[in-house]
Amino acid sequence: MAGRPTERERTPLELDHLHTQNVSSASRRRDHAPRPARAPRRTRLSSVGLIGAALALLLAGGAMFSGAGGAPSAVDDPLANAVRAVGGAPALAPSTGMRINDNLVDIAATRSGRGYWAVAADGGVFAFGDARFAGSVANRALAAPIVGIAAAPHGNGYWLVGSDGGVFAFGDAAFHGAMGNPGAMTAAIVAIAPTPSGEGYWLVGADGGVFSFGDAAFEGAATSFAHGAPIVAIAPTPSGYGYYLLGSDGGVFAFGDAHFGGSAVDGQHLASAIAIPRNGKGYLVARTDGSVVGLGGARSIPAPLDLLAVQHPVVALAARAGGGAWLATSFVPPVPVAAESPSQDAFLRCTRAHESDSAGGYRAFSPDGVYRGAYQFLRSTWNNVARAAGRADLVGVDPAAASPADQDQIALFLFRRSGPGPWGGRCRGLQ
Repeated sequence: MAGRPTERERTPLELDHLHTQNVSSASRRRDHAPRPARAPRRTRLSSVGLIGAALALLLAGGAMFSGAGGAPSAVDDPLANAVRAVGGAPALAPSTGMRINDNLVDIAATRSGRGYWAVAADGGVFAFGDARFAGSVANRALAAPIVGIAAAPHGNGYWLVGSDGGVFAFGDAAFHGAMGNPGAMTAAIVAIAPTPSGEGYWLVGADGGVFSFGDAAFEGAATSFAHGAPIVAIAPTPSGYGYYLLGSDGGVFAFGDAHFGGSAVDGQHLASAIAIPRNGKGYLVARTDGSVVGLGGARSIPAPLDLLAVQHPVVALAARAGGGAWLATSFVPPVPVAAESPSQDAFLRCTRAHESDSAGGYRAFSPDGVYRGAYQFLRSTWNNVARAAGRADLVGVDPAAASPADQDQIALFLFRRSGPGPWGGRCRGLQ
């Protein structure tokens, strides 16, 4: 059928030639000042967006896991790669996690509140309830993993975004541009959010950079001030003239007509997603343990008891019209104990070669003393990851003074959870 082809009909290499709206950070950011709600320190280590299942997997564009055995995997964990209904939302997914080829990374609800789409890092899209499957990129060789999904306003399409800023449009979701030169990006893209009209969207990077396309209005970014944790999510206001950015420590930053209602920072939990309830009152912050904190007038949702949330953390949140929400979980393999140092892991070897081998190895630190150890952790990032990894004994320890085995363990945990994005995307493809 004649007409404009959708992104799934194009190869990643064609995007720069086919789309003339690709922009850079410098060309789309305005010069007026943002309104930070809180301002912790800057961090080098950023996270990629942190991590659908389907009733009919093959029809939904994904595939079943093939093979098993060896190290523990998501196949062995019934709570991994699952969607949890909370706060009165209907349970549309199976009661246990799906056996899919890659981990879940994001979820988007339909406008009706009777369904949602979930997406995996390999681009597989899984439709539940009244959500209609419109395509996926699961059968394509992607230049970068998928990190987010956003629903088109009429319920008949969606966008996917990769950590390199590539955007893929399906159904009635129109393509409005993508990052034209991923090599020039200062941090990986972690999320996408649509405008109310569906005629545009925002992309956000782990460093807090915001990139607007179509009718999306740029209202500021978190790159103009210091913050002590990577940005992991974005939520636009109902008007489309503002948005909230969320840091992995629970810090919230308000821009445009977004009203700051508090942050979810307690020094103990990692945050992974933010959403505005359909009534427009306040916002919800989801933590990796499954708790949902309501701020600015929104009601909190208690977390069910999950003693092993570290292995199947909540990575995405979709607020539901009519109340409640859906939470998507991912899978993080158990980290070897210190006595079983993973120092020869290919990714860790490559990262040390870039970060520290020529500058002191495991005792390396940056000239200003801010970034520490073989993997150049900021102290606050080290503490957050140590808590998430179940290593409370390492909280407060100088990364450069920690044992090599402990540094390897914490870095490997972060890599398995967030991929290579925290280190600028280097050493991609090494496992």
